[in-house]
Amino acid sequence: MIRNRKFLLKNTLLFLFPLLIPLFILGSFAIVITDKYMKESITSNNFNALQQLEQQTDIVLNEMHLLNLDYNWNPEIILSLQDILDSDYLTLNQNQKLQYQEGTLRRKEIATPYIHSIYVFYTNTKNRVLTSQTGITSIDAMNDQSWFNEFDPTSTEENIWIKNRNEAQFPFEEPKPLITIFKNVFKTNAPTSEGLIVLNIQQNYFEDLINEWNNYHNQSIFVLDDQNNKLYGNKNSEMLNIEDWDLTTDQQTFEVKMDHKVYIVNQLHSKNYNLRYYSIVEKNIIYWIPNQLRLLTIIFVCLSFIIGIAIIYYLSRKNARHISDIIMILNMTNQKKENLTNDISFRDNEYQLIVRGILKNYINQNNLEKELNEQKYQLQSAELSALHNQINPHFLSNTLAIIYWRAIALTGKPNKVTEMLGTLTDILNFSLRTKSHTVTLKEEIENAKNYVEIMRIRSQNDFHIYWEYNQSDLDQQVLKFILQPILENCLQHGTDGESTSKIRIKIERRNNSMSFRITDNGQGMSKHSLRQLHTELDKDEYVTNHIGLANIKKRLSLVFNNNYIFIIRSKKGWGTTIFIKHPCACDNANLVHL
Repeated sequence: MIRNRKFLLKNTLLFLFPLLIPLFILGSFAIVITDKYMKESITSNNFNALQQLEQQTDIVLNEMHLLNLDYNWNPEIILSLQDILDSDYLTLNQNQKLQYQEGTLRRKEIATPYIHSIYVFYTNTKNRVLTSQTGITSIDAMNDQSWFNEFDPTSTEENIWIKNRNEAQFPFEEPKPLITIFKNVFKTNAPTSEGLIVLNIQQNYFEDLINEWNNYHNQSIFVLDDQNNKLYGNKNSEMLNIEDWDLTTDQQTFEVKMDHKVYIVNQLHSKNYNLRYYSIVEKNIIYWIPNQLRLLTIIFVCLSFIIGIAIIYYLSRKNARHISDIIMILNMTNQKKENLTNDISFRDNEYQLIVRGILKNYINQNNLEKELNEQKYQLQSAELSALHNQINPHFLSNTLAIIYWRAIALTGKPNKVTEMLGTLTDILNFSLRTKSHTVTLKEEIENAKNYVEIMRIRSQNDFHIYWEYNQSDLDQQVLKFILQPILENCLQHGTDGESTSKIRIKIERRNNSMSFRITDNGQGMSKHSLRQLHTELDKDEYVTNHIGLANIKKRLSLVFNNNYIFIIRSKKGWGTTIFIKHPCACDNANLVHL
C-alpha cells in the first residue's frame, strides 16, 4: 500500500510538472510580451493622436501667419486699408479695394470650416475695424467687443497668443465658444503695436475632431497653453479638474494618481508654439487586456493543475494495479505462464498486450536457451573433431621431415629430393602456423618462391619469374596465399610447352593500398573465354576450373568487405595480366575480422 502511494505521488509529480511548466512559461511570456506590446501600442496610438492634433492645430495657426503676411507686411494692403479706415467718404478706387479685401476675408471664412470670423484692426480716428462678416464697421457697433481688450498700443509682443472666449455675432444669438488667436501689427517697423489681427476659431470643430480620435473608453484629450489654461479638448476632459493635477514635467509618459485612481498621461510639446497636448487614460482601462490575460492564465493553470491531478491519479492507480498484476504473473511458475498466455485477450487494455508479449518473449527465451545449449554441445563436438583432424597435417609435416633426414642419410649430403622435401615442408608449415587471413609481404613472397622452386623441379618446361617490389614494403600486410594460386594458374594454363614462359610480378604500395600485377606471355584467352571466366568468378560457388582465382576473389570480398579491385585482361596469343588491389591490412577500418 505504501509502495502504491509512493508510485502515485511519483507519477503525479512526474506527469503534472511537465504539463504545468510549459503552461506557466507560455503564460508568463504571453503576459510579459502582451504587456510590453500593449504599452508600446498604447503609447504609439496616443502619440499618433496627439501628433495629428498638433498638425491640425498648426494648420489653423498657420492661417494667422498668412493673414500676418498680408496685413502686417504688404505695404499696398496696409496703406489702402489704413486710408479706408480713416476716410469719411470712400472714393471709387477705395471702394473697389475695400470690396476686394472684404471678399478675401469672407471667402477665407466660408472656405475654411473651422474659421468663425476674422478681424483686422489698425489704429484709426474712426475706431473702425475690418471684419469677414460685416466688412468695415465701428467697434462700438459690434456685439463682440471683448477682443478689443487684448489690444495694447504699448505692447511689443511679436508672437501670437490664444484665448478662449464665448461670443455671439448678434444679441439674439447664444454665445459660442471660440478659440481666438491674436497677433499684433507693427506697421513700418514701429516699436509698439499699431493694430491687431484677430482669428476666431470654432472650438466645437476641434472637439468633434478629438472625439473621433478616442482610442479608449473615457480617454481625455486636451490642449494647454503656457499658462496651463485649457484651450480645447474632448467631452471626457471636461470631467477632469485639471487645476488639481500636477502636469509640470518634461516626461512624455508618466503616471498621475487622483481620487484613488492611477492615470497614464502622454504629453507632447508643440514644436512651433507654446502649447502642450495631453492624453489621459485610466490605467485599469488601458491594461484591461493584459489583466484579463493574466487572470485567465492563472485560472487555466489552476484548472490544469486540478484536472491533471485527477487524471494522473486515476491513470496512476490503474497503472499501479496493472503493474502489480504483471509482477504477480512474472513470479508464477513457467507452466502457469504457458497456460496463462492462452487466457489473455487484447480487448481490455494495452497492458494485456504487454503482458502477452512479455510471456511470449519469456517462453521463447527459454526455448532459445535450450537450443543454444544444444548448439554449444554440437560446437564442442565439432571443435573436438577439428582438433582431431589437425593431427593429420602435423603428422604429414613430421613424416616429411623424417623422409628428408632419411634421404640425407642415404646419400650423405643434400640432394634434389631433400631440397624438394624442405621446400614442401616450408609451404606446409606456412599454411599451418599462420592462422590470420593476412601475412607480411615478405612471408607471402617467400612462400610463392618456395612454390616456384617445387614447380621448377616438377615442370619439364623452362620458365622465368621476374620480381619487382620495394624492400620498404616487405612488412606490409597482404592477403595470405594471394600469389601462389595465380602463379599456379599461369604455369598450368599459360604455357604452350614450346616457348619459354615469362612471368612478371610487380608489387607496389599506393595511397594505403597494395597492388599486385602478374603478367605472363602465355596463350591468353579469347574475348568469349574471358567473359565466361568473369561470369564464373562472379558466382557464389567455386568453379571447377580456375578454382584458385575464385578462391582469391572470394577471400578478398570477405576480408576487405568488397573494398578491393580484381581485374583480368587477356588477349589470345599475347598472354594474360591479373591486377589485384586491396587496402593495406594494417588499416583495421578496412579489414573484416572473421
